[in-house]
Amino acid sequence: MKFLTKYIGLGLILAGVALLVTLHVLHVTFVNMLLLIPLFLIVSGIVCHVWAMKRQSNY
Repeated sequence: MKFLTKYIGLGLILAGVALLVTLHVLHVTFVNMLLLIPLFLIVSGIVCHVWAMKRQSNY
């Protein structure tokens, strides 16, 4: 379980980027609601990754 919590932020970022690339390849970039999902995944992944790194450090 600790392994998952350590890398969940990076997984969310990669999932968001993969979804963004898929939407771009399929030419579905004109639908703004579909573009908000990868944005949410990337931002939440960054927040989770920063939180995990701060929790892991001694400072």
